Amino acid sequence: QYVHVAGWRELLAEVGYASMTIDAVAQRAGSNRVLIYRVWDTKLALARDALLGGDSDFVVPDTGELRADLRDFTAQQVARMTRPAYLMGVPGLTVELMSDPRLFRDTYERYVKPSDDGFRTIVARAVERGELDRPVDEAVLTRLVSGFVTSLAQAGRHEVGEITDLAVAALIGVLHERS
Repeated sequence: QYVHVAGWRELLAEVGYASMTIDAVAQRAGSNRVLIYRVWDTKLALARDALLGGDSDFVVPDTGELRADLRDFTAQQVARMTRPAYLMGVPGLTVELMSDPRLFRDTYERYVKPSDDGFRTIVARAVERGELDRPVDEAVLTRLVSGFVTSLAQAGRHEVGEITDLAVAALIGVLHERS
């Protein structure tokens, strides 16, 4: 059903969400506008799936240790959020999603909730092992990682591994402060 999206990610990295057009996507995909609209009814839906689709199935690690689990899980998210297309496309996409409540909810369910669920599992295991006193709202952790990583990656002054380490340190600080 999906037309290959790798070229669209490159297009988003080159021009950003606001300047991306369906015609340019069709041309990059070697397709036509009509076919694109058969699969995606809006540019917003297309860009969302191109940026977030295909890699929202995070693997929730179970190393037996909170910091290691957070590092492995956060590294998966950092890998997505540091891609050039993500950095150029997500700001405009986020603004547009705010004007479409249906697509916003669907985006949360398909692409954000897996992160929330993963953090919930990691924290619950840490509580069971006695590493944390009580659970912490997983949505706080997802938003912390998202904002933190995106800001650092957009600044372009840190390597991916360093961003991961900084994000994990921030998560550990929040977890121990709130637990």
